[in-house]
Amino acid sequence: MSSFYTSLSGLNAFSTQIATISNNIANLETSGYKTSTISFAEAISSVISGSSSAAVGNGVTVDNTSVTWTQGDLTSTGNTFDLAVSGVGFFIVQDSGGTTYYTRDGGFTQDDAGNLITDDGLVLQGYVVNEDGTLGGLGDINLTSYAYVEPVATTEISTTLNLSSGAEVADTFTSTIMTYDSLGNEIPIEITYTKTADNTWTWAAGIDSSYGTASGSGTLTFNSDGSLAAGTDPAITLTLTNGATATQTVTWDLYDTTGATNDTVTQYSTESMLTDTYQDGNAAGTLSSISIDENGVICGTYSNNSVVELYQAALASFTNTDGLNMATNGYYQATASSGAANIGVSGTGSYGTIASGYLESSNVDLSEEMTSMIIAQHAYEACAKLISVEDEMIQTLINAT
Repeated sequence: MSSFYTSLSGLNAFSTQIATISNNIANLETSGYKTSTISFAEAISSVISGSSSAAVGNGVTVDNTSVTWTQGDLTSTGNTFDLAVSGVGFFIVQDSGGTTYYTRDGGFTQDDAGNLITDDGLVLQGYVVNEDGTLGGLGDINLTSYAYVEPVATTEISTTLNLSSGAEVADTFTSTIMTYDSLGNEIPIEITYTKTADNTWTWAAGIDSSYGTASGSGTLTFNSDGSLAAGTDPAITLTLTNGATATQTVTWDLYDTTGATNDTVTQYSTESMLTDTYQDGNAAGTLSSISIDENGVICGTYSNNSVVELYQAALASFTNTDGLNMATNGYYQATASSGAANIGVSGTGSYGTIASGYLESSNVDLSEEMTSMIIAQHAYEACAKLISVEDEMIQTLINAT
């Protein structure tokens, strides 16, 4: 009778293998899916005369189910919130109860609350990017609080400017640089330059009277090679009457901290010309688009042309990836065997990079799965045939008694 159970163990084992292969094939188009494989072990029922070399086999058991972690191909989707990890790392997501899962499926969307979520509503985790560029705490990625940016008053300006060395004494040149007040109103500052002698110009700042008044003036002295002589950064004071902060000081960045020139203002023989300006303020703006770079940094572009780093998506890795517990829908959970998650960001250490607008395809090899299916099917049929033969043998024995 033991031969029945031996053959039955084969039926059970190969049925499990066929089910595993079927699941792999069914998930051929599932983003981030990783192929599962099973391994078998011989079942031993007894040992003859205490010798393991004379052990009696009792069929087969499914020894282990493992996951093949090879990289899947990246498929373009054109959707910014579709993310794929190229290399090591799992996206970190949390359900409404705070339970943490890990996944390679980066198909995210934005819900009504502004969260970046999976199809099942789990929220992508990442680090807030602080104003100084450092990373804050790990938490839900939510874009609602970044729907707009507040106005920032200008505190510093710089100019890339040439004043013609060929100008005559008393010749003037006027340039305009746009700044912002505390309400986000544009305040054009006009700076008028007047040549007073060889290598010497004076300057004076002003604004339109509808905004208020400006005070700021000084002298620019140039060296014989056309570079600006050493000095200190001048200040322009705006006295505003438009409802914004009444007094606003704007520093003109002409020199570095040692007093040496930044080479942004020159006196060469070419015509007087303003070629570039910079100021550190901005108007209020609403979020117009989102972009995500290969390091998982989520940037918002606003209607005022400001580009702000908002979040950086977090990635997790494990000492023993094979020890992860497989949950539903392509999610995994950490176990004692996998070890606790090592959390970081893409592009650092051993972590891979993130591709926005792509999804990682399943790593299922269809031809390999079909070949395995055929082998498992024949093995299953052979075990079934053995049971049939064993039944006939027993029937023959019964009929002979």
